[in-house]
Amino acid sequence: MLRLRLLTTAVGLPLVLLALFLGPHPFGIFLTIVAAICTIEFCRIAPGLPARDPLVVLATLWAVLLATRHVLFPGETTQSLIITVPLVVSLVLLLARAGKTPAFLQWSWAVAGALYVGWLLGHWGGLYMLPGGGHILVLFGLLTMFAYDTFAFFSGRAFGRHKLAPRISGAKTWEGAIGGLVAASCIGLLIRAAVMTLERGFPFSLATTLVATVCIVIGGQLGDLVESALKRSANVKDTGGILPGHGGMLDRFDSLLFAGPVLYYFTLWVTT
Repeated sequence: MLRLRLLTTAVGLPLVLLALFLGPHPFGIFLTIVAAICTIEFCRIAPGLPARDPLVVLATLWAVLLATRHVLFPGETTQSLIITVPLVVSLVLLLARAGKTPAFLQWSWAVAGALYVGWLLGHWGGLYMLPGGGHILVLFGLLTMFAYDTFAFFSGRAFGRHKLAPRISGAKTWEGAIGGLVAASCIGLLIRAAVMTLERGFPFSLATTLVATVCIVIGGQLGDLVESALKRSANVKDTGGILPGHGGMLDRFDSLLFAGPVLYYFTLWVTT
């Protein structure tokens, strides 16, 4: 299992970085793939929502549009339509389900999946498009969060004694979280130092970089716990099996769904 986990990371991480540096459209394609698979996985574990339900198709398409709204569909009017049109269509689909008991439950889960995955994931695109080095901040956010996840896993296995949230996830420990935070802070500072050397500038000062790292880690850990709570409520261990050693795509990107908005709004706050 551990070997598969490391192999998946070794193959997947360079592909993510390649999409990041090739430009907005390749990065938009990356967001499209992640949003589509994560939404399908979310709807798969949603109670009472059949896999081939039209609401699942709509939720997946909606999540893709929301996730790529900043990168592929800039413009206030277009982004407003991306929110309004699918919402109206989803409500119209309820007309065919009039009188059926699970209709509202099915609609609620489908809409929740689109917003949970698509809206939150789209903040990475917003971060990417920020002037003055948005792609560098995406790199910073992704690598620090990956470092946290990886070292929290190993630290927890080696030193874990005190459960972080036993009612939600029995595998996560305070020792793992601390080990992950230390590693993420080191990686964040190394990224800043490398960028300062190569490009003679970084959007954050040294102190701000550390604060940003702590904020990202807290957000990412909350995202991980939220997804664990969703899986526990659905009585499943993983949302899928597309990533060997990790489970589903949503299992791997759950922390990024929260870390992205945290870093995006943090950046707006400290740079404006």
